[in-house]
Parts: sequence; structure tokens; C-alpha cells
Amino acid sequence: MSILTYMAEYASFVVVLAFISNKFTVTFQLGNFGYLFVGLVSSAFLISSGVVAIAMGHMADKYGRRKMTILGCMLGSVALISLIVGNEATQLAPFAIATAISLTGLGLAHGTYTSSTLAYGGDLAEKYQGMGKAYGLVDGAEFAGFAFGPALGTTVIFLTNSSTDVFELSTFLMLIAAVVAVMAMPEIRPGLTPSGASQVGMTGASHDDEHNLPVEQGDHAHSHSASWGDYVNAFRTPIVGVALLTTLIGAVGFAAFFYYVPLYAHVLGTCAPTPCTPQVPIFGLFWGYFASIMAVTGVLFMVPFGHYEDRHTRRMPYLVVGLIGAAVALTLVFFTATLVTFLVAAVAFGIAIGVVRVSQLVILAEASKPSNRAAIMGTNHAMEHVGYGVASLLTGSLIAFAGGFAPAFRILAIVLIISGAAFLLYARKTKVR
Repeated sequence: MSILTYMAEYASFVVVLAFISNKFTVTFQLGNFGYLFVGLVSSAFLISSGVVAIAMGHMADKYGRRKMTILGCMLGSVALISLIVGNEATQLAPFAIATAISLTGLGLAHGTYTSSTLAYGGDLAEKYQGMGKAYGLVDGAEFAGFAFGPALGTTVIFLTNSSTDVFELSTFLMLIAAVVAVMAMPEIRPGLTPSGASQVGMTGASHDDEHNLPVEQGDHAHSHSASWGDYVNAFRTPIVGVALLTTLIGAVGFAAFFYYVPLYAHVLGTCAPTPCTPQVPIFGLFWGYFASIMAVTGVLFMVPFGHYEDRHTRRMPYLVVGLIGAAVALTLVFFTATLVTFLVAAVAFGIAIGVVRVSQLVILAEASKPSNRAAIMGTNHAMEHVGYGVASLLTGSLIAFAGGFAPAFRILAIVLIISGAAFLLYARKTKVR
């Protein structure tokens, strides 16, 4: 589910970013100021995903993971196909509005199926006392979607010279994901077996022998509606609150690299927004692959790192190292624009973000239980996508007003370094592990 949905989503989203960048900066003749609009439109997708994940996490706890996953896939397919309509707009206002509506719908879908599938993985893993392994696999699967998505989208558009073909392919993949959920995803909900049958008894936990899955009972069942107090309470546990804050900061760095480094490479490879000889012609083909290389590295690193964390108890030091490593990788990009430095930066950033994401999810999973896990994961996803949205808007604004991509990356690298140092001081002072 994670691979299919993320691959479908990001095959189109990376193409959309390049497409709207060309539209705003060249077609509508806004120059670098056009990147402010890129940040505004893309943040609609990113922030809507985070906001809806909070409510959808509670709904998945209450009504079941499978139902919400299917709902998210169907909504995502509608949003992806609607991008074709926005693609036909020839004036600034209609184009911006249509694209923002489509990406907002895609964000709502993303928040729905992500909170459900993350909780589903935790439910399956709890019986085996292997949260690190489970979330190394689940988050690795998401990163596999990240990895294949941008490369798939940019390859298709390179071969067909049509963004419409990319949107159609993504819609097809999202519908396949919905079919997979219908056919191969037994329902898990507190108080129910995976197939949906009610359990007898009011206390304790039973076990579903047919599916070999644990089942929550009685007072552990999720029965209340979502409230903002639930999300505030999550921050009252120090280690959970810090993990959620690192999610926010880490997401800023991730979004800057994943969304804007390919755009920077696209500019260097095509010499947008003004016609001229490209500075790095090879980037004309490979601009979308740097995000994929970063994500592939993360996939390959997350699973063994998850196993490693299962054998050790320390989490926070790895978060700090990951944040500082991400800053160093981002720094490589603005020092010199060559194929080698971009490749090294992509690999280094993949390792750094793998360390951060697995550690965060393990902390949150260990601090939760089946009756509230989807809600906590939804809150984490909300923080993550608020970070994405803030980074998208902030980076677009910095590019527009600070003089281009390199100054924007420099400022973001400084933010990551300062944040990592602050979390390190906090961890040493409070002795959190």
C-alpha cells in the first residue's frame, strides 16, 4: 500500500512542481518571483495532508484502518485525474486555482491513507516486540514510493513530453492500491478481529488465531471523538513531544531537498526562466533523479537501521546526528553545481533522513498503544506535513526574495544545524535516550 500510493503521488507531484515553475516563471513572466507562487500552491498539498491526518488518525482508530485506506486511495485517484483539467488552463488565476484545488485534494488523500497504513504496521508488529524492524519496513516502503515516483514521473515526461500521461499513470497506480486494500488488507480495529467480527469480553486482550494478529479489548478500545486536547496531550510526554518537534524540523530539511533541489537541477539543466545555454546540460535528463537517489538510499538504510535500534535503547542521539547530517548534505548542493556533488549530497541526505525518520517512529510507537496509535501517528504526520508546507512556502519565498536557490539552501542548512545543536543540549540536560 505504501509503495503504490507514494509512487503514484510523487510521480505526479514532482512533475507538477517543474511544470508550474515553468508556467509561473516563464509563461506568466514572473521570473524568480514565480517561485513564491510555487511555494504557495505546493504548500496547499503539504499542509492539507498534515491537517487531515489528525482527524483521519482518530477515524482509523474508531472505524478501522482498511476503510480509511480505501477512502484515501479513491480520493487520491480523483485528485490526480483532475490535474489534467488544471493543466489546460492558460491564464494565471485559473491555472493557480485549479492546480491548488487538485493538490489540496491529493493532500487530503495522502493524510488519510498514510495515518492508516502507519498504524496498521504498528498493530501487526506489536505481537512480535519488533517496532524498529516494523517501522524500518513501513517507512522504507514509503521511501520506496518516494524513490520510484520522481524517477518514474520524470522518465515518462522525458519519453512522451506529456505531463498528462504522468497524471494518468499515477491515477491507475492509485486505483490498483485501492484494489489491493479491498482484497488483501484484513481489517484491524480495537475490539474487532481483522475480519471485523466482534470479540466477547470487556477486559484484557484476545488473539485472532486465523490471522495471527493481536486484538484489543474493552476499555482499551477507541471510543471518543477527536479533540484538540488529544494532540496537546501528546506533547506532555517529554520524549514524544521532542520527537514530534524533530519531525517538524526534519521535515523542513526533507522538503527543501526533495522538492527544491530537483527544481534547482531543472533550472541548471534547462536554463529556466530565461533562454540560454544550460549550466549543467546533463541535468536536463537527470533533474528528477536526485530525489529518487536520496530516497533509494533511505530505503536501503532504514531496514538495517531499524534492526539496529531493536537491539539498542538509545534514540535521541541518532535524531541529532541525522539533523546535522541533513544540513551538511544540503550544504554540498549550493557550494558547487556538478553531477558528482549532487549525487554525493543525495546519498548523504538519504542516510541522514533515514536515521531521523526511523528513530522518530520508534519513539512514538513505543509510547503508544493500539487504541491510540493511529491518532499519535496522525499527529506525527500532521507535524511532518506542516513542516513540509512551511518549508515549501519558506523556500519559495527565499528563492524569490533572497536572490535564488543557493542563498535559500544556505539559510535552511543553518536552521538545521542550530536545531540539531538545540536538541542535543536538551537531550543531555534531561538525560533522554
